[in-house]
Amino acid sequence: MKLGEKLIIDSVSLTLHTNELILLLGRNGSGKSTFLKALAGLLNYKGEIITSNGLDHYFVTGYVFQNPETQIIGSTVWEDVIFGLENIGLPREEIKARAEKALKIVGLYRFKDFDPYNLSGGQKQKLAIASILSMEPDFLLLDEPTAMLDKHDRKIIKSLILELKKLNIGIILATHHANLFFDIADRVLYLENKKIVYDGDIDQFMELMGNLFKNEGDIHGFNYSY
Repeated sequence: MKLGEKLIIDSVSLTLHTNELILLLGRNGSGKSTFLKALAGLLNYKGEIITSNGLDHYFVTGYVFQNPETQIIGSTVWEDVIFGLENIGLPREEIKARAEKALKIVGLYRFKDFDPYNLSGGQKQKLAIASILSMEPDFLLLDEPTAMLDKHDRKIIKSLILELKKLNIGIILATHHANLFFDIADRVLYLENKKIVYDGDIDQFMELMGNLFKNEGDIHGFNYSY
């Protein structure tokens, strides 16, 4: 996978499932965000993503940026959620139903008439997720969703992600707050030198990484505090 002549991800081969939470880990600059953007079709890269039935990008992905304000467009919470739905030309009743459902899932329905910029950091992140959920993706791609949040809001987003797992959506979560999600994740992908060097369960990953996760702090590009 190349951008221009620069190799960004090298020969990735993996199977993705809905109803699975995958942690995407790696040092700063290892390519986590680039990998997610490629899966979401946001990069014009050289290479291809081939699915099990031989089609390129037959599944629907939704990418949530690290900074939720990057995605805020509407002057109200409601307008923000319906923006994408209107752009794809859905009937008005379906737009209303999808927007209501998404806002109720993330707990923001009572804020539907609020100015998005007056929401808290955690609420803005919920809004960004709701806007993507309304598009009914097969896979939700979360790029450091807790990076800009305090301890309280990080736990709120964790609880939301746990609820999203019940919706039969595949979730790939790039994060430096690894410890926060180990207990609810199903699988770990570890990127190093532009390659996935580990793809498996969390217990084995912990063993392989030795003492890396025993101490809190910023070690090898991770922040292990909650």
